[in-house]
Amino acid sequence: MYKDRLLTPGPTPIPQRVLQAMELPMLHHRSDVFKRELKSACEGAKWMLGWEDTPIFLACSGTGAMEAALLNTCSPGDTIITVNGGVFGARWGKIAERLQVKSHEIEVPWGEAVSIEQVQKAVREAPHAKAFCVQHSETSTTVLHPVGQALREVKAAAPQMLTIVDGISSCLTTPMPGGADIVDIYIAGSQKALMLPPGLSIVALSPLAWRAVESTPKRSLYFDLSGERKSLLGGETSWTPASTIIVGLNAAIEMFRAEGLDQIYRRHELLSRMARAGLRAMGCEVLAAEAPCPSVTGFFPPAGIDADALRSAVRSQHGIRLAGGQGAWKGKIIRIGHMGYVDPFEVNDAVAALSLALRSMGARIDIGEVISASLGELSS
Repeated sequence: MYKDRLLTPGPTPIPQRVLQAMELPMLHHRSDVFKRELKSACEGAKWMLGWEDTPIFLACSGTGAMEAALLNTCSPGDTIITVNGGVFGARWGKIAERLQVKSHEIEVPWGEAVSIEQVQKAVREAPHAKAFCVQHSETSTTVLHPVGQALREVKAAAPQMLTIVDGISSCLTTPMPGGADIVDIYIAGSQKALMLPPGLSIVALSPLAWRAVESTPKRSLYFDLSGERKSLLGGETSWTPASTIIVGLNAAIEMFRAEGLDQIYRRHELLSRMARAGLRAMGCEVLAAEAPCPSVTGFFPPAGIDADALRSAVRSQHGIRLAGGQGAWKGKIIRIGHMGYVDPFEVNDAVAALSLALRSMGARIDIGEVISASLGELSS
């Protein structure tokens, strides 16, 4: 008998403390009790993101928040610059197409980070683009883009160009560079390092972004960010919120405050190093060697080993659920999620389970060497 362990890049494990908070009797979303929960969540989110203005809560997944960001700042015929280096980078272009917005795309090879030269070139070619859109962490390829340096280049060349960052899988795993000085819209999602169920997105906007929202003709009733802002000033949301998840967010933020943001970032960096060290000792090709993200580690199995068969073996033999590849890498890679409520020994469990499963499939694996490599990062 094995316990089920969830080590995917979303959804992620939820702490018992957060589950207990969400199991309390349902609150009516217009009640004074929930308004206090909402106010607390707003203040907590500002602290968590290091943001001066109150972020917006949307009852949707991260893709809905990405769409809301473009809906509220761009009109048909506008141009945006997008960084396409994976499944989620490509999503900006797909959303833009539906909204009749032109996408000037920076194509980045999968497994690599966007270069500053590519960013500079794109801004020169489309200097009047309404927005520059990028993932901080490209979850599908496990790459961490150099967002801070990239956005400083954008702002230096085109100060009025909005910078929109998908921080859904990077929020609380690596610091958000620059804050509202260089980031105009920042998006986070509940089912990642926030240690919550799917269904809540957080959207933080800079003063420049709010001016863009107010000057852009409204094209959505539900995703009207200015309407949401007015509702929050009155202590509530425009529509029925993800109220239970917001209550859970308050419990999660208490845990974040207790651990401290700097320690949270150090923990995720350690988990990433442990996963990479163990995988290399197995003979796996680890993705994003030059720009690994601290939230998820991807790899190609050793030659002759089918990725999906290996992932299935780890699940059936050891009770650990890992993620497969997406898009062009579907069936080719495996991804270990280690964000949120994950500790070093759980990552070591995943490394051990992979080494055992690989050996059962005929690979020559020195399990002691693998475990030593992984735990060596913990003791360094």
